[in-house]
Amino acid sequence: MRYGLVGVFCVGLISGCSSDDGEISDNQSDEAVVNDTDDASTNSGNTNYNQMSCSDDLTRVLALINEQRSQQQMCGSERYGPVDELTWNTQLTAAAQEHSNNMANYNFFSHTGLDESTIATRVTAQGYTWSYVAENIAGGQTTAQSVVDGWMASEGHCKNIMSENATEMGLACSANSDANYHYYWTQVFAKSR
Repeated sequence: MRYGLVGVFCVGLISGCSSDDGEISDNQSDEAVVNDTDDASTNSGNTNYNQMSCSDDLTRVLALINEQRSQQQMCGSERYGPVDELTWNTQLTAAAQEHSNNMANYNFFSHTGLDESTIATRVTAQGYTWSYVAENIAGGQTTAQSVVDGWMASEGHCKNIMSENATEMGLACSANSDANYHYYWTQVFAKSR
């Protein structure tokens, strides 16, 4: 059975963010610090992907996330929620799309882009002025349900989903059969200033 990768999550407040890296299958983690004042450069790369596509309407993920947020959840040993629903944001979706495209096109899996961009710089580059920003990424899941299930089963990703600080969400999935995980998901949470 091939497990999809649920990747490092990143939470940023004005002072910076940390990340936790884990696979669904073994929940190992590493921590790193990302500074939200890095240069906001972009590298959208070649978008000549083959004919694969993510199978679900991406707004379905928002509905599934809001369903999770409407109930109490255990993220590791901590209880969260219920919390307010998130709304869809096109600027956050554009930041997510840029990152998913890059991961699929250049076959890497990280919060840091090959151009050294971070969640903070990608969201800022889209013109979104944030007071809170966080990101979940995943690789290999083919449906909205499978990616949400994977994120909810991971403590750090679950905490991002259940954060009362987030008010909006954007999401993208890019597919490339030549890349290791084929499907690359980026979920961005934020609250504007």
